[in-house]
Order: sequence, then C-alpha cells, then structure tokens
Amino acid sequence: MTDAPSSVAAAPPSSGLDWACRLLFGSSEGDGGPVVARRRGQPAPAGFTLAEAYLVLPRAADPRLLVPALGSPQAAAAALARNHDATSTKARLVRAALGAGLRLGLTQRLAPKSSRVEVYVDSALPAAERPRHLLSDHLRGLFGRPDLELAVILGVPRLNRKPVLQVLAPDGAVAGYVKAAWNELTVRLVRNEARVLARLATVGPAAFTPPGLVAAGPWGELELIAQTALPNAERPDAAAVFDPPMAVIAEIAGLWGRSHGRLADSPYWAGVRARLAAGSGSETLRKAVDWIEHRHGDEEIAFGAWHGDFTPWNMARLGERTYVWDWERAAPAPAGLDLLHFLFQTVCRFEHRTPAEAVERCSKRTPGLLARLEVPPASEPVLWLLYRLELLFRYDEAGHAGVLARPSKIHAGILEMFERDIEAD
Repeated sequence: MTDAPSSVAAAPPSSGLDWACRLLFGSSEGDGGPVVARRRGQPAPAGFTLAEAYLVLPRAADPRLLVPALGSPQAAAAALARNHDATSTKARLVRAALGAGLRLGLTQRLAPKSSRVEVYVDSALPAAERPRHLLSDHLRGLFGRPDLELAVILGVPRLNRKPVLQVLAPDGAVAGYVKAAWNELTVRLVRNEARVLARLATVGPAAFTPPGLVAAGPWGELELIAQTALPNAERPDAAAVFDPPMAVIAEIAGLWGRSHGRLADSPYWAGVRARLAAGSGSETLRKAVDWIEHRHGDEEIAFGAWHGDFTPWNMARLGERTYVWDWERAAPAPAGLDLLHFLFQTVCRFEHRTPAEAVERCSKRTPGLLARLEVPPASEPVLWLLYRLELLFRYDEAGHAGVLARPSKIHAGILEMFERDIEAD
C-alpha cells in the first residue's frame, strides 16, 4: 500500500467532524463516488439511499464520539459507556444521562439535526461492491457478522490522532476495534502495531493479555488494523493509577531478549540517529541528541523492549489479570522506559504537574522499582534523559506531520528542560 494521498493526508485534525466524515464516509458534497455523507438534515442525493446514520457527541462543534443512530439502542449506549473521555464527576454524570437516553431511544429522536451525520449509498451500486466503498460493510466482512454496527471514537486532538472504530453487536457487546490511519505518521504506527500483535500471538505472554489481530491492511486511502476487544474497566482509582504493574513491565522488557552495552554503540542509538536524519527536527532536538551522546555515550545500558505508551488508560486490571492495548509504539528500547512513562504520564495527567515537577516526583520512586526490572539504579539519570528525548521526538514528528492541533504544555516543558540542561553544561 502507498501512504494516503495528499488530498486526505493534508486534512488537519482540527477540522473536526468534516475531517472525520471525509476520511470515513466520503465527500459531503458528492464527488461522483458511490458513498456520500451529509450533515444538518440535508436531502438525500438523487439516486442514493440512506445506509446508516450517526449521532455526534457531545456536539458537532466538539466531536468526540459518533454513535449509531438507526440501529440498536443498546449498541449506541454501549459505545458511550465504553468511551472513557469523561474524567470529571460532572462529565461522568452527563455521560450517564446521555447513556440512559440512548438506551431508551430518546437521544436519537431529540438530538438536533446539526448533531446527525447521514451516510448515503448509490442505489445502483451492486451489493458485492459495497464493502469496497462503505466502511461498515467492509468491517462486517472482516469480523464475519452482517449484524454489526459502528461507533467512531475521535477523542481529543493529540499527537497520533486517528479515528478508532468500535465494532458493536446489537446487544451492545463489543466485537472489536479498528484504527484508521490517514497520514504517514499514523500509517507507520498502525503497521508497527500489526507486526507487534502478530509477534505477541506467538509468544503467549504470562503476565498480560494483548488484543488479537483480526486483520490489517489498506482500505481505500486508509490503512486499517482490526483487533479483538479486551475486557472493559472503569478508570482506576488513585491507588491503582499510581501503582505500576511491575510484572507486566518486566515481561514486556524481556519479550524479545535482553542485552547490555554502551549507549553510543547500541542499535537503539543508531535508531535515534536515523530518526533524527529522517525528519526535520528542531534545533533543540538536534542539540539534545548530540549532548546526550557526548555526556552519556560511554554508559552501559540495559536494553530490552517497551510498550511505548504504557499508561493506566491503556490497560484494564481485572482480578489478577492485566489487559494491555495500544501497541503502536512498541519497539526495542532501554529497559525501564515503560516504568518512567507510566509514572510520568500519570503524575502529569492526574496531579497536573509540569514535566520538571513530574520528573522530580517520579525520581523518588524509580530506584527501587528499576532494580525489580534488573536495571541498575545508577542508570536512572540517563534513562530520564532518554525518555525526555523520546517525548521530544514525538512532538517534533507530529508537528512535521501536521497533526498537532494545539500547543502542548508537556512539549513546552520538555523543551525548556533540555535548553536549561544544555546551557548549564
């Protein structure tokens, strides 16, 4: 597959609902294609019939979730219940009220026209051709069930934003999830996740369960990865949020072998250099790579693998089992980075700390935990630098790809930390 054509890839995430509709459902104006999406109760195109409809939640101006509006009320309510964007008490109460309305069919009937997306199909399109043009029909074929419905999770604008499709049975059971990659950055991520899930299926992890890979590959201008659903869990309480599952982190670190070596001579660092050469990194990023190599290139590092986005919101801890999803950034890396990511992201998100404050707070916990990963505690300072460097790479790559919809306090804080470190040396 070639990457998405510029007509799709150039659409900025900040364009919101229209962007999502162009990616998933076709043009809103009708460009000669057999599928057309319309909003605001516009009349059906001549010769087209209504195939499906979605409600936009919480509203069209701030689209986070599209739930099926024509099919099963249980499926629509389940799509909302499985979406964990609501973090405040007020947001959870609003979600509960909306969910009750969806189960009763009231929300579907009373929602304003501006919050409705209708998808029409050319009546002359043969049934056998529909899966090539209508995404829902394509996914029903992948999952082998003609009764499945779709919800679309858009979430908030972020580095690797892409539509995630929730595949639902009429009773509300979730059959699976499908990520729809639309530009060079997101295509690279979903292809990596497909490779990782295929490898995990042959390993049979002991401490955690990943999703099963259903299918992966191109569909039109998109790159898709379809996965089985994992058990649901509400957001963990504070005690669980700040308690990293060390057995899981340790097993991931050793999935494909462990090694030790000089940082500057390692394949990992060669990858850092290649990554820098491949992009248009900021001046601070280039200086940070050179500075770390000069200061720490001779240090012995324990290498393994990492999940790449190991956080409380990318897992469900139910009983004695941990279920882990979102493997798109998994790669060889210094052992211990998953632990640092878990602690750092948790403190930033739930305690609203600056990056500098988060590193300081997390550093008080890491020495004893790193030892449980067979990582020398003396490696902690360079591990924090390498973790911060990874964040800087991600923000630079997202900016280069045109998917940063708004400034990031974490990015600004990481930049400031590196600039201060380099200047003080």
